[in-house]
Amino acid sequence: VFFGLGVVLLTVIQTLSRGKQAGLEGFLLGSTSGMLFQDAVIIALGGALSTAIVLLLRRPMTLVAFDAEYAGATGVPVRLVDLAMMTVVMMVTVIGLKLVGLILIVSSLIIPSVSARFWTDRSDRLLIIAAAVGGAAGYLGTALSAAAPNVPTGPIIVLVNFAFFLISLLLSPRRGVLAAYLRYRKFQVDVHVHQGLAALARGETIHERLTQKVMRRAGYLRDDLVATDMGRAAAAKTVLDEARWAKARQIFHDEAVFASYDGLTPIEAVLTADQINDIDTALGAPAPVQE
Repeated sequence: VFFGLGVVLLTVIQTLSRGKQAGLEGFLLGSTSGMLFQDAVIIALGGALSTAIVLLLRRPMTLVAFDAEYAGATGVPVRLVDLAMMTVVMMVTVIGLKLVGLILIVSSLIIPSVSARFWTDRSDRLLIIAAAVGGAAGYLGTALSAAAPNVPTGPIIVLVNFAFFLISLLLSPRRGVLAAYLRYRKFQVDVHVHQGLAALARGETIHERLTQKVMRRAGYLRDDLVATDMGRAAAAKTVLDEARWAKARQIFHDEAVFASYDGLTPIEAVLTADQINDIDTALGAPAPVQE
């Protein structure tokens, strides 16, 4: 709201015959090219101080960020920790005024942390990755702006930050778009293989072309759609595993285990060998041959 009011006032001031902007544009959009050595010293000292505060209060800050009520119950001064976090944010904002301006410093606060979140679940690693991303974006953005003097430095730094975010969004091994697509494709293949093996076990003909393709690729079907020895063995294993899961629900009553079962995961990946042997005994199935 106050930013919108400021833009309106700035527009009004520009239309006045005696109005002066008083350097407001530099504060809004940054003025890296006009920085002095004293500005660089202030940025270095402020950055070191804010980093020291984060390192010193990392554990209570993390606790308050995740569960403020629990932090208060354990004796952590939640109000003081909140005040410390806001102080660090204020310091970084003041430091970044000369670099990217008041508008773009918000994106420089947020984007590196969001980019780092794609790569880790640990708060300490997130801090390191976010700092590395922000530092690299600042260096590369400044270098690109120096190579093209007519391009403003602040927006270039933010665009480089955004490029790092896109790389993280696309290529992160756990949360990235590409990884999600590969998991989805693997799930599709697993579903077709399971359906094909179930059809083989029932003696049915597989008509779905995609199922035929993945079954042939896995070595379960020949080109004439006749099951291979491997395919017949896998089909028998699929039927046995379904019977095992049905019996396991009667024996163990462990909802936490069965909640993770999706009907496609091999039973050996969820239950132990002793549990499977107990299930086979209850089913009256022969014990597996140990190779």
